[in-house]
Amino acid sequence: MSTCFHGLTFVTDPGRVFSPRVTTEHLVDAALERIADEPARVADVGTGSGVVAITLALRAPQIDIWASDTCARALGVASLNADRLGARVHLVQGDLLDGLPRDLDLIVANLPYLAAGTPGYEDEPPAAVYSSGDGLDHYRRLIAGAGDHLSPDGAMLIQLHGDVLEAERSELPWLIGRLESLVAAAA
Repeated sequence: MSTCFHGLTFVTDPGRVFSPRVTTEHLVDAALERIADEPARVADVGTGSGVVAITLALRAPQIDIWASDTCARALGVASLNADRLGARVHLVQGDLLDGLPRDLDLIVANLPYLAAGTPGYEDEPPAAVYSSGDGLDHYRRLIAGAGDHLSPDGAMLIQLHGDVLEAERSELPWLIGRLESLVAAAA
């Protein structure tokens, strides 16, 4: 099966790898705006089928981009998409930041952020949708380790409920608080 994302056609694996959503295009747009035309070292954490990393690699060819995921199947789909579209992406199997370089200019992520049992995602793989506790545990762990992987001027862009949140390296503690307040307000 395939889907269109940011004007590109990607192979998907519904039910086994999270299906890309149109709202995630906002994450790509925010990253492209931040990168501009400058060389950058970027990581897409939780890449799934690779749509974010591959789109960034194709739209901003001056960047070096790493794409990580814990799921070997997802990385297989991402590899297929990168090859098909001619994108240069470093694929890494690992948990969150494991295996990714230090001194990144930008970390982007659209991680699982829903509490278990949240309706509407029954056709998606649970590990790609749900996080433990209030749903923010994946993001908490990512943000806690991000400071060690970002350059002094680095930043993080994450997606939550279709919105993109941005934080400079020095603002990472604020980002955790912002996520928690958004989830509490939605409850």
